[in-house]
Amino acid sequence: MKTISLSETAYQRLLAWKEGATFSEVIERMIPPKGTLTAALEASQVLPNLSESDFGELEQSILATRKTLPPSWSSSPTQPS
Repeated sequence: MKTISLSETAYQRLLAWKEGATFSEVIERMIPPKGTLTAALEASQVLPNLSESDFGELEQSILATRKTLPPSWSSSPTQPS
């Protein structure tokens, strides 16, 4: 058992995800182990479905971010011949 300190904002965000679980259960469910793609994909399965409006906002954010990436990051990989 460890004790941690959270800002009020962080505490409120965590509390919003609690829904009857313990804080430890919420953290273990929502935060995958560092460096494992499989764990990250599994963790994404518990996220709520986005509304059409929220999905549109997320898509616009991604597109805006892509515009700021260096060309080598945003171009499509070359297909082998």
